[in-house]
Amino acid sequence: MLLVLVAGVLACGDAPFGDVGGGASDWIGEPTLVSTATTEADGPALVPVRRVDWFNGDLPPVAGTTSAEIISGVYARAQPSDPFVQATPAEIALALPGIEFPSQVPPEVRYVTSQLVYDLAQISLSSEQVAAFGLWSVEPYTRSRSVGQQAVLTVINDPEGLAALASGTADTSCARFIDRQAACSVTSVEGSPAWELTDRLGVSLIWYSATYRYELFLRSGVNSGWAVPMADSARPLDSVSS
Repeated sequence: MLLVLVAGVLACGDAPFGDVGGGASDWIGEPTLVSTATTEADGPALVPVRRVDWFNGDLPPVAGTTSAEIISGVYARAQPSDPFVQATPAEIALALPGIEFPSQVPPEVRYVTSQLVYDLAQISLSSEQVAAFGLWSVEPYTRSRSVGQQAVLTVINDPEGLAALASGTADTSCARFIDRQAACSVTSVEGSPAWELTDRLGVSLIWYSATYRYELFLRSGVNSGWAVPMADSARPLDSVSS
């Protein structure tokens, strides 16, 4: 009986404990938001973007139906020296045919802001970054981005990169991002090469679609395991924002 009792006590040791893991708008100086999101080990737990509020959805629409008309009309909202101009998702979809947006987003996202990016001197869209979207857990601009913004999606016009990728001559290694000063790993989005860059601020996922280059930035504290599933879920903007 004594031997049986000792064996039973030894078998009931302490249960193991999980490891404890450890912009210009940051004007308030608040601490970086730490999300209570699901850990990477638990897998993605994204929600449909249709649940969120498109912050610019109620802007008075500009006149026109062509890309050039929309780009010119939205420019009228521009503020001096600020190339980021608020635009409705419908306007952006018309201005940038083929643009996509994730149909799945982090569960804490409540609002999405949407902007076209201009070369103010030329009164036209920038030659590189053409659109930006902010994914917020609070009403946009009521808190600093480091606190209220979970992610940023940047859309870049990169015809040379698209052509190189299509021809098979593109450098798909991490060497292309050596100047980013971030840890890099190669992954894939919809079967095409993609890259994850990680630094103290968060993780950036870079991938190409048929029309544009996309860079999705998830702030530190947001589950980095959501980046690829969000990119994989991308659909035409006009189909996920209406």
